[in-house]
Amino acid sequence: MTVPTFVFVHGAGSNSFTWAPMQRELALRGHRSLAVDLPGHGFGATFPVAYQAPQDLAALAAAGCVHGSGVRLARDGRVA
Repeated sequence: MTVPTFVFVHGAGSNSFTWAPMQRELALRGHRSLAVDLPGHGFGATFPVAYQAPQDLAALAAAGCVHGSGVRLARDGRVA
């Protein structure tokens, strides 16, 4: 008799660790399981440098990038 393997895929904003409790319970009952990470999730997830770098809001405002966005800058360049 072959034992089925359950394959779990997480939802948005999550990763394969979401399924750890379910995998544990299945293993206790003799079932195999595999939880996969979609691209951009889990240990392999990386963010572009632009997401991590501090933003120069004064330069963005001068370039017109924040016009109409509701972002207001204080005189020292911080978001007001």
